[in-house]
Amino acid sequence: MSTQESSLRIQRLEQEYWITPLLLLVVFLYALPAYGQDTNRKIVLTLEQCIKKAVEISPEIGESRYEEEVYKSKKMQADSAGYPQIEVFALTGPSPRAKKEQISPTVNTSVGTTINGIFGSADATLIQPLYTFGKISSYREAAESGIKVAKAGVGKKTSDIILRTKELYYGLILARDMRNLVLEVKDELVESIKKAEKQIAIGSPWADEANLFKLRAFLGEIDRNINETEKGIAVAKDGLITSMGLPQEADFDVADTSLTPESRIPEELQNYMKNAVELRSEFIQLKEGLNARNSLVNAEKSNFYPHLFLGLKASVAGATNRDKVDNPYLYDFFNHSYGAAFMGLKWSLDFGITEGRVKEAQAEHHKLVEKKKFADEAIPFQVRKVYLDMEEAKKNIVETEKAYRNARKWLVVAVANFDLGIGDAKDIADAAVAYAQMKANNLRSIYNHRMSFANLLYAAGMDIKEIK
Repeated sequence: MSTQESSLRIQRLEQEYWITPLLLLVVFLYALPAYGQDTNRKIVLTLEQCIKKAVEISPEIGESRYEEEVYKSKKMQADSAGYPQIEVFALTGPSPRAKKEQISPTVNTSVGTTINGIFGSADATLIQPLYTFGKISSYREAAESGIKVAKAGVGKKTSDIILRTKELYYGLILARDMRNLVLEVKDELVESIKKAEKQIAIGSPWADEANLFKLRAFLGEIDRNINETEKGIAVAKDGLITSMGLPQEADFDVADTSLTPESRIPEELQNYMKNAVELRSEFIQLKEGLNARNSLVNAEKSNFYPHLFLGLKASVAGATNRDKVDNPYLYDFFNHSYGAAFMGLKWSLDFGITEGRVKEAQAEHHKLVEKKKFADEAIPFQVRKVYLDMEEAKKNIVETEKAYRNARKWLVVAVANFDLGIGDAKDIADAAVAYAQMKANNLRSIYNHRMSFANLLYAAGMDIKEIK
């Protein structure tokens, strides 16, 4: 090897020596941010996002979808009932020996049985229904309506989950607003307690230890309310996490920080009444359910009449130790072949069983008719009620806002009078209670306004359109 070649080889080795660590360094630096990244990021979701997640993972909706598959399978069976039904029956086993000489020219009646072979046979029967007096078509129509009932059932479950998610979402925000309200009242109370303690410490002439005890007693009630609101927050948050399929340890929060009234202006009541009839899943289920029940009644009635069919039967058999005899008067189970086409009639006379099944199907149909009558009255009433609830909540928001603002002014005056020594601790407690009650009523009115609108969309069947 020449000196120049040796030098070039050394240079290549040096390059490879430095390139490998350099590549590893680049890979390490590139992966470092991902390695140090916080995998438990805070999840903040809006109401729409919470609804979509809850709907996506709901096992209730999954169960309803499989119910649809059940009816699709029933329709497949009904469709297939009009096609030819083929049955094949095959056998094999040991065969007794038989020779032509044993029956020709005379029948030998003293032939011994010798089993020294095997046989194989196959029978095929084809039955093609011709006319069933509507039985097949009735089952097909019933299955088609069943599919529509199941689809509407998916919509019903979806609406239920949407409403439940809204209730949990708004309930979580309400609980937090309630906690903030109680903390606000507590801050006022703590300040008054500090001032009362200071007055007693300096020997102020208007200092009264009884007032201090009253304030401290009321503070204990405030702390109890804080614990109650904390539990409400935890329950609503846990409910949302569970409904969306998030892990319990997930750092989850909702996007809205405070309750506000529904900003959308509702339509006229008649529009919601009309939409309820057209879109509500229960109406669709009842309509298609009645069609299905009626079809089942017709299917049972068809059993009063004969069913006509066309058929084809073929049979072939062969044995290793038997001669074939071609004689239409002689039949050999182990060695034969024949085929026949035929038309048949099947008619079952059961002396009351079919009539009982028809009456049972009619009773099921009448039950659904009565249920539809109830729905025709109950669902419009539900729409009217939640519409009035929403209007009431809207008015209550205005009135309770006036009330809590005046109660707040009362609390400010009561605290100022207490600081000046011309007020009593009971005045502060009374004003604080009034303010807390009025503010809480305002928050509940806002919550009721939100939920009334949600219930209105649910009752009118318009809520599913929001997530599409």
